[in-house]
Amino acid sequence: MKIGDWPTTPELAGIYRQARALGLESNLAELEAFGFTIVEPDRLAPAKFQRALAEALKSLCDSEAMDHVLLNGFEAPPTAARNLFHVPAKGPVFVEAMMNPVVLTLAKYLCGASLRLYSTVAFVKSEPGQATRLHSDAIGTPPPLPSGGHMCNASWLLTDYTRQNGCFALVAGSHRYCRHPTAAEQPVVLGGSGEEICIPIEAPAGSLLIFHGNMWHGAYPKQDHSLRSHIAFAYCRNYVEPAESFDDIPQAEVERWGDEFAGLLGRGRWQGYGSEGPDYARFARVSRAQSAPGA
Repeated sequence: MKIGDWPTTPELAGIYRQARALGLESNLAELEAFGFTIVEPDRLAPAKFQRALAEALKSLCDSEAMDHVLLNGFEAPPTAARNLFHVPAKGPVFVEAMMNPVVLTLAKYLCGASLRLYSTVAFVKSEPGQATRLHSDAIGTPPPLPSGGHMCNASWLLTDYTRQNGCFALVAGSHRYCRHPTAAEQPVVLGGSGEEICIPIEAPAGSLLIFHGNMWHGAYPKQDHSLRSHIAFAYCRNYVEPAESFDDIPQAEVERWGDEFAGLLGRGRWQGYGSEGPDYARFARVSRAQSAPGA
């Protein structure tokens, strides 16, 4: 059917038209049914850009101090696992990935047109390592979790992901449970005693995995010495306090990317006012942009 400019769903209609233009309607259906979807590399970005993104992350790894990181509750040597944070401030190619139309269209469908950037982190593993236990990204949110979700995770896979090299482990449909997994539900393969309820997300380099913020997910144990890396861009609804501050992004860079980028960084947020009261123009923009599933 034709998606009209219906007064009750103005922003959602625009998001859906964009999804249709990008060939993402089946991905929207998968998000609704299963809580996650995968976009193939050739529908996400040209191969040249994919290579540039992977090379930029390698350069970042080479240039940043290889400090130990606390990962999954144990101290891991940096050669085995590294987390690199705040990537939009570390190169334009990372911003371009974050602003990719496919990524933003799916994120807006899940979190509304007034969404914010919640956090950015690159995960790099090059040695065998332990599993990541099941969790949801609705950190600090008590159950029951909202069915619409506070946030979503858009992970750009920069290497092939296989069960052998410790790919994502997802519980299909768990976004509908609206709660966090319990200790008893941790499957054996992820270090618990529960039944095997996970599925491996095996996908080629350059794919996008995006899932609902309620989704139960972890990672299988890494069993080989291959490189496994991805960049997770997490987006949230405008009323959620982001985990990461982007106030250090230069204003010239913000102006280069425009109003949408500024909004993602929270430059147009209405929260945080004092005795002068809120900026009602900003408040109105957010109010108009909140129509999306679960809004």
